[in-house]
Amino acid sequence: MSAPLRKGWCPGALRPMRTGDGLLVRVRLTGGALPAGTARALAQAARDFGNGLFDLSARANLQMRGVSDDTLPPLLDRLSALGVLDADEAAEQVRNVLASPLAGLDPMALIDVTALTRRLEGRLTADPALHALPPKFGFLVDGGGALRLDGVEADIGLRAADADVFRLTAGHATLGFVAPENAIEAALDVARAFLRHRRPDERRMRDLVKRLQDEACETPLPGRERGGGEGGVLEELSPASRFIRPGLAPQPSPEPGEGRAPLLAGCKLFGDGHASGFFAAAAPFGRLDADQLAGLATLAEKQGTALRLSPWRAIILAPVPAGEAASLGTAIASLGLVVDDTDPRLAIAACPGSPSCLSGQASAQADAARLAPVFAPFIRAGASVHVSGCAKGCARRAPASIVLVGQGGRYGLAFDADSRAPSETAPMDIGEIAALLKRRVAANGAKKNSAERDSP
Repeated sequence: MSAPLRKGWCPGALRPMRTGDGLLVRVRLTGGALPAGTARALAQAARDFGNGLFDLSARANLQMRGVSDDTLPPLLDRLSALGVLDADEAAEQVRNVLASPLAGLDPMALIDVTALTRRLEGRLTADPALHALPPKFGFLVDGGGALRLDGVEADIGLRAADADVFRLTAGHATLGFVAPENAIEAALDVARAFLRHRRPDERRMRDLVKRLQDEACETPLPGRERGGGEGGVLEELSPASRFIRPGLAPQPSPEPGEGRAPLLAGCKLFGDGHASGFFAAAAPFGRLDADQLAGLATLAEKQGTALRLSPWRAIILAPVPAGEAASLGTAIASLGLVVDDTDPRLAIAACPGSPSCLSGQASAQADAARLAPVFAPFIRAGASVHVSGCAKGCARRAPASIVLVGQGGRYGLAFDADSRAPSETAPMDIGEIAALLKRRVAANGAKKNSAERDSP
């Protein structure tokens, strides 16, 4: 079995992306569920057919690195035997559904979205018309509970608002509220409306919604109530209105985050009064190796817990009795994974950089790890940090407090900017950057001490 190779594509298994260290093969797991046996088999496949490294994506997928042209066909055969390979490229591309990572495991959840997620994937893959959705167009199904997905962006979202109702969202806009039994049809109605109304350059729902909102402001419709969503500006997306529940006032959608919150590591209980919870094993910058994945599989089998991928680049083990959290944390830490949610690496966005990425001009992840202690005082004060191997800024779209952008093996440095902003310094090596930032910490400390002495 073979597949066309693409650079710069949203990758899959059947549509791998060529990178600096070979082909990137993305394995999409329904609801992020990763049985221990499958995890161990994928770890072995990474050793056999790749370079033994994985990335955890922000869409809760597992990406295998370093696959070659020669090893791709036997890898696809292995994935097919494991039941994690789609029938064809079109089905793989459209099966882009992010679900609550604790679905079916969380006693605090408002709605168990396990079956709904599976049905939504089935409807997407079965309808050829929906295969026209752009490659990065994604759905989100959030049942609420201990790990809500409020800060995670989605083109179309179903977010539990109560035990028997979802809030239906399109980009940042709320369209209304739907019952669970109507949720899939409503979401697919909105997807079809997107395909009808989008322009060729509108590849994400946020682009279409912004245009519709702008057009509504420019050409208001007097004497006529526009559709049910957010101020009535989304009439073109209103086919789903046949499912909208009356009597529930639309509420603003939360703004999407950048993956920093929650800083997910260590053991968390399922709320007050619960004697069990879940353990988040965080991979620094989303990178882990085959031995770490196999080690987590062994721990899950010993503990009798499930493994779930999350959009925060951590693998979840659940349920975990509170009394076993300490020993499990020690075991996970011995694998080289993060179990302390104060670890500064969790708050740093860093792409693979060179040599893993063809566009990378600096070793972003390795350098971010070396600079993490220097960044720590800024992070404790609430700063965000982005270390990017090039100006594309794949690891973070939003501006950050501190931005390093690779330039010929060194970094340009900027503050309160995104990766495309002009550098405020000449390119520096990480030693020079560390010295500059330490001087800033010292200067800020001196100012604080002076202010305290001068205060009455």
